[in-house]
Amino acid sequence: MACTAFGAWGKASATGGLIQTRALDFGGGPFANYTVLAVHRSDPANPNHAFVSVSFPGFVGAITGIAQNGVGISEKVWMTYDKRSLQPGSYDGLADVFVLRDLLEKTSNRAEAMDYITKAKRTWAMWIGVGDFASQQLDLIGYKQSSAIAYTDVTAPTMTGQPYLESIAYVDKHPQPSGDGPTGSLPTVLADFYGNISLPVTKTITQFHQTGDLHIASYDFTNKEMYLSIGRVNRNGDYGPEGGNLDSWKAYNRPSLHFKLEDLWKGV
Repeated sequence: MACTAFGAWGKASATGGLIQTRALDFGGGPFANYTVLAVHRSDPANPNHAFVSVSFPGFVGAITGIAQNGVGISEKVWMTYDKRSLQPGSYDGLADVFVLRDLLEKTSNRAEAMDYITKAKRTWAMWIGVGDFASQQLDLIGYKQSSAIAYTDVTAPTMTGQPYLESIAYVDKHPQPSGDGPTGSLPTVLADFYGNISLPVTKTITQFHQTGDLHIASYDFTNKEMYLSIGRVNRNGDYGPEGGNLDSWKAYNRPSLHFKLEDLWKGV
């Protein structure tokens, strides 16, 4: 799960508001061709807080999504670089996918999300990108069993080993601190598009970084829009036609679906 997460706002984005991306790298897997877009809007106690999840049939947790008047989530497994292994954790607690769903379903901003995470009985380590409509900014939360710390554009480089970019918080697809180093492909392309990062540009960024085989979701918090790219595998589990380019069907090489979030909330 060598995923990528980033958010750009202020001087860095084309709108001045938050543009957030979540790229899921998972390999072929058993469900690569079964992606569904699930919209949850059935809570009568909170009718204006629907959320959309990029999901799979029968999957009731969440790994990717954005909530009406709430938060958007990105996620990446937190692997260490020196031993290329997971951070310490256990199964005694709340599964990560249910934590992420609760953030979508139960919190309205970054502060509430961090409060929930602090109180949760955490299990396995991950990076969580949490952006919100209220602040139009994104935190990268270093989430593990022993602690949970929110990192900003200013403080994230202390963990990732990659350069500071004002109003961009990002973590690339590699174990952290990134083996790509300070001149890696993600900070390079983010800097190249600095000031112009938009939904269409996120497509170029993920393609240059070659991240997001299974799916890529990007959220525009100002215009309330979402781009979604979905990968496809052949019968051998490869992301491309048999005998052809086995990267051509990865999500970062495929077209994006364009959704108006208000349409999803209304069900039109």
